Amino acid sequence: MRPKLANRLVFVFALLGAGISAYLTAAHLNPALLTCGPIVQGCDEVAAHATSRGFGIAGLESVPTAAFGLLMYLWVAALSFVRVASAALDRIARLLQAATAVAAVGVSAWLTYLEAFVIRAWCQWCIASAALTVLILLAIALERPERAGELAESHT
Repeated sequence: MRPKLANRLVFVFALLGAGISAYLTAAHLNPALLTCGPIVQGCDEVAAHATSRGFGIAGLESVPTAAFGLLMYLWVAALSFVRVASAALDRIARLLQAATAVAAVGVSAWLTYLEAFVIRAWCQWCIASAALTVLILLAIALERPERAGELAESHT
């Protein structure tokens, strides 16, 4: 996949993830906002679990776990801007995006495991967020460097 397309996809996926995370953060602060769809009915159970607050880590209980996701998605989106704005920083920004995406997929896998085997309930928003982290990682992983001539044209 061409770098420009991959970066645009990463940016769009990050914005979608930021929207979901912002919604979940707001719903954590005001539980009346949390809604589940007609198919998946486990959002309340997932939201009530200790890991929905600070990943279940003592001392972080006052911070919704979704707020960490929001920060991650905004960071990945900001790195997309850096990649467009500076050819010199493109490689570093891409590596930071990749490292962030690997960590995010790991965290999402853990939280999804907890939904399936500990909480035994599903949150459609959490599943969507986990899918978006995988899509971000795939877009970055499938990116192929452009040849020298194409590189000069793509940054003009």
